[in-house]
Parts: sequence; structure tokens; C-alpha cells
Amino acid sequence: MGEGPVVLEWIPDRPALTHDQACTLDVLVRITPPQTVRGVQRLPLNLALVIDRSGSMQGVKIDLTKKAAALVTQSLRPDDHLSVVLFNNAVVTLIPSRRVGQPEEILRQLQTIEAGGGTALYDGWQSGAAQATLSQTEQNLNRVILLTDGQANVGETRTDTICDQVHRLGQRGVQTTTMGFGGDYNEGLLRSMAASGEGNHFYVQSPEQLGPFFELELDGLAATVGTRVRLNLIAADSEVRIEPLGEVQRSADGEFLLADLVDGFPLEQLFRISVPASGSAEPCLRAELRWYSPASASHQTADFPLLLPRVSAQERLDMAVDPEVGRHLAIAMAARARREASAAADRGDRVGAAKILEQVLQEQPLSDVDKGQLEKLRLTFERGDLSAASKQSAAYSHSYSRGSVSMSNLDEIFMEGVLGSVIRLKASDFFSQEPGPHPRAWLKVEGMLGGLLAGEAQARPAGAPRGEHSELALATLALIKERNKLVMLMLPLAKALAAAPVAEPSGDFVAFREQVALSSNFMECGVETPSAAALARIAPLLLARWRSPGAASWSFVTVGAHVTHRDGATAAANVAFVALLWAMLARPDPPGARAYLELYLKVLQRVELEAEYSARQPRFDGWKGKLSDFLTAAIPDARRRSLEFGEAIQEWGTSDYVLETVPSLLYLLECHGHQPRQALEEAARVSPLLGALAGAALGALHGVIPGCQPQGELATMLGDLQQSLGAN
Repeated sequence: MGEGPVVLEWIPDRPALTHDQACTLDVLVRITPPQTVRGVQRLPLNLALVIDRSGSMQGVKIDLTKKAAALVTQSLRPDDHLSVVLFNNAVVTLIPSRRVGQPEEILRQLQTIEAGGGTALYDGWQSGAAQATLSQTEQNLNRVILLTDGQANVGETRTDTICDQVHRLGQRGVQTTTMGFGGDYNEGLLRSMAASGEGNHFYVQSPEQLGPFFELELDGLAATVGTRVRLNLIAADSEVRIEPLGEVQRSADGEFLLADLVDGFPLEQLFRISVPASGSAEPCLRAELRWYSPASASHQTADFPLLLPRVSAQERLDMAVDPEVGRHLAIAMAARARREASAAADRGDRVGAAKILEQVLQEQPLSDVDKGQLEKLRLTFERGDLSAASKQSAAYSHSYSRGSVSMSNLDEIFMEGVLGSVIRLKASDFFSQEPGPHPRAWLKVEGMLGGLLAGEAQARPAGAPRGEHSELALATLALIKERNKLVMLMLPLAKALAAAPVAEPSGDFVAFREQVALSSNFMECGVETPSAAALARIAPLLLARWRSPGAASWSFVTVGAHVTHRDGATAAANVAFVALLWAMLARPDPPGARAYLELYLKVLQRVELEAEYSARQPRFDGWKGKLSDFLTAAIPDARRRSLEFGEAIQEWGTSDYVLETVPSLLYLLECHGHQPRQALEEAARVSPLLGALAGAALGALHGVIPGCQPQGELATMLGDLQQSLGAN
């Protein structure tokens, strides 16, 4: 696995120190992991699954645990190693450490697991650790994954003793991740074990989260380029004071213990530095970073000085505060409030705990993601569910303390809490359902993507460079082959879209690029505009889950649209459009004329929120409502009056606004869906956006349209992807 250098950036609140008096600066330390070379296989994994099968795990819990373990097994490569240890009041090694090879026998043994008995948690972990050690090598990524729903009540139960052993194993290169299940487990013990073992800690609130959390853990392991990461801040002067703003763990000799270096996810920690007055040009502080590189089986060290100019105190005060540092300071204050709220709850003051969180929600300029997390915790305190609140807080605190702001909220972002707060969609059971029939005709995929590019090209002047929607679709498609997991795809996607060679960018795209340059959080980069532009680049994301579409496909397309557009109508329109594409890919022939609107509304009405939008054209002057309401009003009205496509769109508009583009697309399909070439010509006369959307939908329905065959770069990408997916 090839890799480049690690980069450490110092991002101070103001870019100077003072020479005439002491000063205090808040400085964000951002560590960007080395990028792995594309096409090079990841390092081998060596996993030990330690599964609680005590009596409280009977029923749904143990069934879903077995399914999650099977998911892990099927996700591993033949040369990876796996062991499975079971514990109740006794310990059984179900599968001694072995190469996965052909996984059928492992899968069969997993199905034999049954629950009953007590909870010998430490003995189970210890046996899993022994199995992981058996297959440990210098170039393996080694992890014990412990899952339990209870308290250690058999054998060793002392937290300090257990965590000391977990720490010793971590020092030898085998990390421990803990997954606490339900309301009874000891969150203090499990979080401490994860911290001591330099792994992750998940609070599994519902059985359905098990599979996604295991997948999240594997995603991180697959992209790990450095472990045992240590940060040491060394002051040049004894009067320099260093205070971490957060819960970052420290070793016995004062080093900060950080999360693994994972390709695509920077580590970030905020520090408050007090520096005496001086006229010296020498750096006041330097950072020594140490980590272990499994790829080269070697320990690495890098040194980064903090060198800032000296100005007067007034000159420094006049400098603008860096917005990124301000945002991280707000996150640190939120983390402090979370700790204080947990302490209040421990004293029995759940009302006070909720008030503490309410205050920080009102006072701190938090992102939607962080607000959603704290709001969920506040509501849990208000309900009086102190056990759940304590476990939520422990899980949030653990991820924040490890220094990876980008990774810290992943379970919240992708598993729950995202809908309605971060992404403005209704938390409907729709998102737990599969997209429908699994499309398998690759010719239709070629038609969908070839149509997208051809439709936009037809709407642009002859000889013009490739349009924005086509460039962004190609940038998305380029990532699919190497990255087909949501967590590993989305941050690179935001960067890849921003870097796409768009010759004539729209205003939305220019604003998006600026946001990407300012923020490392891809969930905050999108523009808040109700535009249908996100729909025109979303088709390639259907291929990210080609082998196993499943309910996870909706996460790809909802988050994929949110990357560039943070708007409720855009999000809902995108989900409904993807549902339309899935249906068209699976159909052998065109549906009835009215079926396009019916299918679109069936999905749209299940996912859109109540937010209202105003029509912008004279025909509907003063109209205000949801997108589904407008479609229900506008398209049947056009039908009753027998309007041709060109006449109808003049009444509701032809801009990129969702209330104009979406009805235009659906009415175009209703009028000319059975005539793909004419439909594409009609769309191209309206706008490049409508041309791209119509081309994708018509290609998904009919396959490759004459004159719209994939060519050049697209043809090469699709050929490579088809081979890697084994599609036909």
C-alpha cells in the first residue's frame, strides 16, 4: 500500500503572536493522513469478534448479531484472518483464528450461536485477544471487536485492571473496539476499554444498527494507513502553557493519544496556548508526531514547528478570527456542556442537564450535525432516560476525544439523527426499504449515463466544453470503483466535485467550491438553494451499491445530494428521482403516460417535510406549498387543458428551481417518454440541466439511445467498472 507524507497544519485563531505583552491563542492542529495509492489493495485484516451470548441476548439481539457477524465475514478477503469467541458465564472459541478463504464453513458455524447464561466479559475479551495475537503480523491491521449488552458479573470486573490489560495489548499493536448494546451495559467500562485499546466505541441503541456499525468499523480499518498515533507538543519556553480544549486522552508521559490515520479523514484537535511576550523570531512551539505504518512495518516520526510573526497586541486584536477555529471552539464548548449535563444527570438533576444543553444550543454557532447530536441528547435527558443519555454522551465523548472531528459523528450522520435535522427529509420507514427490483442489464446503465452526458451536450453550443453536470457525474463515477462504502466515499466526493474541471461553473457551484475550501466537514459544504442541479449528477451513485442495493442505497443518494445542496425540496426531489431511475432500470418497457408522476409522488410524499416554497411564474402567482402539492396542481392542470410540453413549461418556468425543473421533467416523460429521441431534443431546447436529467431517465428506461452511446472517458470508466462489478 503506497502512501505519501503526513501533513500537520497549525491553524491559529489569529495569525500572529505579540511582542509587547503575553497573549493567548486558540490553535487548531489538523493532521492530514497520507493518501493511499489507488489500485493498491488494502492491508490484510486480523479480526477477533468477541460476542456476548448471555441470556439477555436471546431473541432478536442474538439473531441480528449473527447477521452482523456474517456481514463481517462476507466483507473480508480470503487472506484476512478471523476468529470468533463467545462468552456467557463461560468462554467458548467458536472459530479459532484462521484465514477466511472460502467463508461457507465460517458462516455455517455462526448460525449455531445460541444465547443463555451470565456475562464473563473480561474472560471473553482475553480469549479474543489471545486469538488475535496468534495471527498478528507486522503488516496486519489487528482488532478485537467486543459486543455486549450487559455488565461484567463473572470473573474479573474491575475497570482499572481490565483497561490495563487492554492498554498492554494495544501497545503490542492489537486495538480494541467496543459496541455497547441496549440500556444495561456499563458505558464507563466499555468507553474506557476502547480508549485504553485505541479503538472505537459505539452505542448500539437498536439491533438494526449492528450491521451498519460493523460495516463502519471495517470501512475505517480498510483505509487505515497509520496506527498508535501520538502527538507531543514541545514548548520552546518554560512559560508557554498548553491546554487541550476537549477530552483528548494522554499517555503517562504527556503525549496526546489520537485516532488512527485513515485515508480521507483528517484528525483535528484544538488547543489553547499561552505565550509570553518576546521579540524572538524562533518558533514558540513544535509538534512531534509519531505513528506506526503497517504498510512499511515501521515507526514514523515527523516534526512541525509553529512559527508566527510578532506584532503589537493591538495589531493582533484587529486581525479577523479564523472561522474554522471559531467553529471548533464551539464544538469544544458543546463537548464541555455534554460532560456537565452528564454530571448533572448523575446527581439526579435531569431538568438541569437538559437546560445546560439547551443553553449551548442557543449560544454556540454549531453546525447542523452538531446541533442534531446535542438536540437528540437533550431530548433524551428530558424524557428521563438517563441510561440512554449517559451512553449517548459516552459514545460522543469518546469519538471527540480521539481527535477526528470528521469521523466523530459518523454513526449519527449515517445511521440515525440525520433525517429532519441535518438532511431535511422526513424520518420515514421508506429509508429502511430496498430500492425495488435489482437492475442487472448493464446496457441500461450505459444508456443512463450516456444519456446524461449526451442530453447536456445537446443543450450546449456546438464545440463548447463539457458541461457542469457531466463533469460532476464523471468525477463521481471515477470514485466508485475504488470506494463503494458510504463513509469512505463522501469526503473524497466533496473534494473531487470541487476539483472537477468545470469550464463554465454556475453560481451554485462557485459557492460550493468556496465552502469546500473553508470547511473540512463535507456535510456543511452544500449551498442552501432549492435547485435540481444535484439530481443531474446523482445517477452514478446508484452503481456504488450495484452488487447489494439494499436500504443502504438511500444513504448514498441522500448524502450524495446533500454534499452540494442543503435544501429540503432538493433532497426530497433527489430521492424521488433516484427511485424513478431504479424503476426505469428494472422495467422491460415504458410505463403508461401518467405512471411517471404517480411513481414520483408516491416516493416524494413519503420523504418531504412540510416546508413551503413559492411559485415564481405568473400562472401560479401567489402559490405556496410543498413540491408534491405543486406537482399535483401543475401537471394535472396541463393535462386538462391538453397543453403540449413546450406550452406547459412556459407556464411554470424553465429555470433550475425545483418547482420548475421537476414538473418539466415529469411532463416531458409523460408526453414523450415513449419517443426518446424526440424527448431528448425537447429537453435540450429548454436547458442543459433538463437535458441531463431527461437523458439519464430515458437511457435508464430504453437503454442506449442512438447517438447517445458512452464515448471516450465515460466508455473507459464504464468498461472498467463493469469488469470490477462482474456486471452484464
